[in-house]
Amino acid sequence: MKRFIIAAAALLATMCSTPSVKDIQKLTDKFADNPLSGVIKVADVFSNHMVLQRETSVPIWGWAPPGLKINVIPTWSGKKISTEVDTEGRWEVKLDTPKAGGPYAILITAGKKGNALLTDVMIGEVWLCSGQSNMELNLVGATSQGVEGSYEAIAEAGEYADMIRFLDIKAGKAFEPQDTLDAAWERTEGDVAAKVSAVAYFFAKRLTKTLGVPVGIINNPWGGCLLPPWMPLEYMEEHVKGQIPDEAYQNILSRVDEPDPNRDAPRQVGTLYNSRLHPVIGYAIRGFVWYQGCSELIFNDIPYYDKLQAAMVRCWRDAWGDKDNELPFYFALIAPYGYSDPDGVKRGYFVENQLASLDIIPNSGVAVTETLGDKGCIHPARKKEVSDQFAVLALENVYGVNTGLGNGFAHPDQITFPANSKVEPKTIHQSGYDIEILKADAPGKTITIHFADTRIGLGHYSDYGSPVVGFEVAGPNKVFRPVPAKTLWESVVIDCSSVPNPVAVRYAFHNWSEADLRTTLGIPVASFRTDDWPM
Repeated sequence: MKRFIIAAAALLATMCSTPSVKDIQKLTDKFADNPLSGVIKVADVFSNHMVLQRETSVPIWGWAPPGLKINVIPTWSGKKISTEVDTEGRWEVKLDTPKAGGPYAILITAGKKGNALLTDVMIGEVWLCSGQSNMELNLVGATSQGVEGSYEAIAEAGEYADMIRFLDIKAGKAFEPQDTLDAAWERTEGDVAAKVSAVAYFFAKRLTKTLGVPVGIINNPWGGCLLPPWMPLEYMEEHVKGQIPDEAYQNILSRVDEPDPNRDAPRQVGTLYNSRLHPVIGYAIRGFVWYQGCSELIFNDIPYYDKLQAAMVRCWRDAWGDKDNELPFYFALIAPYGYSDPDGVKRGYFVENQLASLDIIPNSGVAVTETLGDKGCIHPARKKEVSDQFAVLALENVYGVNTGLGNGFAHPDQITFPANSKVEPKTIHQSGYDIEILKADAPGKTITIHFADTRIGLGHYSDYGSPVVGFEVAGPNKVFRPVPAKTLWESVVIDCSSVPNPVAVRYAFHNWSEADLRTTLGIPVASFRTDDWPM
């Protein structure tokens, strides 16, 4: 064993801090006759082509007979890190990673007991992307469900294969926590890029183009899943029970998954945490990106989605030892869709509750999808716009890049009703932000809504005072009527002459609408309302 380590150290010492392909091949050839024996196992989350988080201390772990000495030598430093397998048969070391770069190799050895060599290892940024089918939808799309820009992205994927790597997890449901995965890191050549998440790929591509560093994505969404399967029961007990009606809580606990691990979307508490999260917990990452919610709307978990999402985020951060909420959580609002009743309002209330989670999830941010939906398809084609919003959040808030695009989302902060309205001046808290309700000095026939965080204003690209659709106004009878509206710099002016005594405004508050309000930069404005009337 001593001679083995001396030989490895001597070879590593001859290498520069960023070894060439030739250097790595020498290392591979040197130990090709010492394959990893069945006695030693490296966790499946570590494989050739992986990306490790830069400039931090990353854990590498696995299993072996108790008491065995394990040595880990990364080529970026040539430094040997040793540990002893514990009484439970598990070993772990922590490696200090350099600035972004690669490719590197990592030698893991126990002398005559065997060794492993991980090659083509890049150092960069790592994100975990998860959720439902809108995160799962492949870059190549699905039958009759295309992704805008996919042909170009796949055609040029080879140019980015060195810089973008995916660990694409497809594990079935599990009823006990798992340590193993049937998955490995892959370079995103065209054939690989075609089959990975479009949202995650576009997100990674934007980051690597802007930061100039490799980006690794741990991708594990499951179409149609609910939130409770992503956390163990104890987090439901601690963070959800008592926060929602007991009947609703018991209803969640009563949902049981099929014994077949690959059949039907997960419903049961913990089944995805066990199979898709537990095996990767501890792998050093920068943050989480989440696109989910449609099934919660269908299952009528609308009033307490924010509590469920906050509990899941707390679970995930705790799993990574993040007590200070340093790992950001960015999520997408569900896009407009017919849901068998285009005029229904369930989605409006649901988006409101999604946004409300910003109040209770520290270090969180949102991507708005209001003008990116499709009436007849729950998987809208415009995924790149969603990914770019995620990327801007990360660039501004995590990496300190001044993109010039801002890091918030446009929302109303002041609404002025005519003096003859019976609305009461007040400040209301809706969907994660405050709105000041005012009355004008004189009677009139317009309502003016001022927006914050528009960056440079509202409206279409080439005209002032452009008309926008999607606004409704109601009087005390609570009957909403569509009304004409137009943009004016950072405001929208609504003609409310058709509504006697207007007291409430809603925007895009339906399952589907033609609502088209965007910032001048093209970012959608999320649905909102000023009333507090129950669903």
